[in-house]
Amino acid sequence: MIGSKKFKAMLALFIIAIAVFIYMIYVLIKPEKF
Repeated sequence: MIGSKKFKAMLALFIIAIAVFIYMIYVLIKPEKF
């Protein structure tokens, strides 16, 4: 595979970005827990 290490790094960043985005949405929807 060409650039598999770069692909994995991009995939990891993408997953982290999605996780942070979902977390921020969750905090905005249910702020009483924080």
